[in-house]
Amino acid sequence: MAHVNSGLPSFDKELAAALCNLEVPSCLNISPNGQKIVYVTSLGNGSIRKGENKLSTLWVGSTSEPDSARPLTSGQARDVSPAWHPDGNRIAFLSDRGNLGGGRTIWMLRLDGGDAVQISDSNNRATIESFAFSPDGDMIAYTSADEKSNETKDREMKNGGAADPAVWGDDAHQRARLRLLSVKTGKTATLDTGDGHVTDFHWSLDGKSIVLGKTVNTDGEEMFLTGTNIVTVAIEGGITTEVCVVHHGIDALTWAPDGKIYYIGSVSESALSGVAVHEVDPMQTPASPLRVLGGFEDDPSSMVVAGGKLFVSRNVRRGTVISDKSGKVYFEKPLAFRDWDVHHSSEQDGWHIAACLSDINTPTEVVVSSDDEQSLITLSEHGKSFKDREFGSFHVLTCPSSDDAVELDGIFLAPAGVASFDGNSAPTKPLPTAVLIHGGPTDRDFNSFNNLSLYWVPYLLSKGYGVLLPQYRGSYGRGSRFAAYSVTGHGRDNYSDVISITNNAVQRGYADGKKLLVGGWSMGGLLTYMCSVRNGQHGLGWHFNAAIAGAGICDMDSLALASDLGASVLAELSGGKTPWTQSRDDTSARRGSALWEVAGASAEARRTGQMIIPPMLILHGDQDDRAPFTQSQGFRRALRAHKLPCEFVAYTGQGHTPSPMSHWLDMLERVARWCYVYIGPGLTLEDGKLVKKAD
Repeated sequence: MAHVNSGLPSFDKELAAALCNLEVPSCLNISPNGQKIVYVTSLGNGSIRKGENKLSTLWVGSTSEPDSARPLTSGQARDVSPAWHPDGNRIAFLSDRGNLGGGRTIWMLRLDGGDAVQISDSNNRATIESFAFSPDGDMIAYTSADEKSNETKDREMKNGGAADPAVWGDDAHQRARLRLLSVKTGKTATLDTGDGHVTDFHWSLDGKSIVLGKTVNTDGEEMFLTGTNIVTVAIEGGITTEVCVVHHGIDALTWAPDGKIYYIGSVSESALSGVAVHEVDPMQTPASPLRVLGGFEDDPSSMVVAGGKLFVSRNVRRGTVISDKSGKVYFEKPLAFRDWDVHHSSEQDGWHIAACLSDINTPTEVVVSSDDEQSLITLSEHGKSFKDREFGSFHVLTCPSSDDAVELDGIFLAPAGVASFDGNSAPTKPLPTAVLIHGGPTDRDFNSFNNLSLYWVPYLLSKGYGVLLPQYRGSYGRGSRFAAYSVTGHGRDNYSDVISITNNAVQRGYADGKKLLVGGWSMGGLLTYMCSVRNGQHGLGWHFNAAIAGAGICDMDSLALASDLGASVLAELSGGKTPWTQSRDDTSARRGSALWEVAGASAEARRTGQMIIPPMLILHGDQDDRAPFTQSQGFRRALRAHKLPCEFVAYTGQGHTPSPMSHWLDMLERVARWCYVYIGPGLTLEDGKLVKKAD
């Protein structure tokens, strides 16, 4: 780490380590009889403590007993994706325990004792991506690429272990194929589903067929360019039927009990235009997808079949709803769900809903609601190290957009003890505030413990800073019209929304207009760059004192050349334009490209003698495929050319989000220091920072 002034407060490594060591639950799966639940815990955002391997643990608990969760596995391997056998006595899961850090295979664990047993071929090295039991439990369908041929292995050995040259599109050996594993015999057969790469699948209710989605090849953006082909395949005879082609990627492909096929996908050919639940009738081929739920004022996120019903989780403006397909609501909370599952008894019309929930003061726990939505049982204690600690209070500040087109939400988080917890009153005095912008752009923030997924929020709250989370146009939870602003208004509407939301917090006495910092990761990093080059030019009487750009983007044209989604999803931020589809004189993509505004901002600062681009902390993994490292490197070069203050940090060998915990700790130390240096200290203990919960 760069030299730190000895006059700065010491880094609270104990708190930072406690945050980064939190085990976060996910992958909930309720047993067939509804009495138990199995799930996974791992470090937040897939980070790792030491070494190179990600680790996770399976847990099991009772849906009716508080604090009943107990570990099923040791946590010394990456155990993921648990699923109950229909008999309710066994759990299958994916694990690399046979080859740590290598490909995942299928293992089975009996709940009445004994060690887990590998049931897929132990000689296979190609990782298994996903699996599912047949309804009768006799078979497991799974997807994996083909194993390397002996010819390929011999050639690589002769070449000193060097892999064959990669030829784009010539990736048949890497494409996931659908396979059937006999639970009884362990024998595997590969279903012939034609060319293509299988991305998702689901069994029919009678277990006689499987519906699958496939793309032309393994390229991550191919689904957005040539679409996803939905196909059904018969288990006996292997007859395949082309159902339809969807002109984008799909999620949560489901063959429901009513015989219809459902998926969550974009409401238009634009991937950023919001999503809805779509229905396809496999008896009508070629079928035409029909939009049946969501996408108007909300955004569906996942689906579950239980008790003969299709349940859907929908992100709404200020929370999450679980309903059936008809829209009947079973569970609704002013919180964001990390994961969830449903058990429904059609005979008794009774149900359990399990969800991973958190709030500003409570790390993610597994919670179960049974019949009466008001009664919640907490099964886990993964956040017990923070049981007696409060980080802050949650407030929603609304304001109109600058063009009066929409009402905007700003989520203001105040350190504990400085504002009422009902959200109706401002702090006793304006707070030094970090304006932290989410990524996506289709992410969103709400009342959760770890907004931005990097632990910046709870750490800064603990140090007495206010945190403002702008829900700018393009965020999910508001339906397709709100989401589509990412396509039509990038660089204009999303930027102006951050300014309007910040100004509202300043005017209402929450944020101190003389002590503001802006930051974010990914799309949040892009908007941080935009706020920096236009800093203070809005004429509202305040400016950002400093900025923190993580994995940000500063030039849309070069993004199209290098990002793994640069020619598809991310190109939509420029109205679908790329350098090879626009004329030489078309510079419209620069509206969302901060790099092109550096020279003008620097010239204006010299003319007026007033700072525009503030001191910048830039953080980026040097192996980032989504927002390439060269984006931050280019902005660093621009700042250096104009002799502007910058601290540039490259996380060696890391992708879009760094994995080693040491890097997370490094980020927290740098972020806290940047806040202290440029917006001053947070509230002191005497000001009311960090109080314990009342008994």
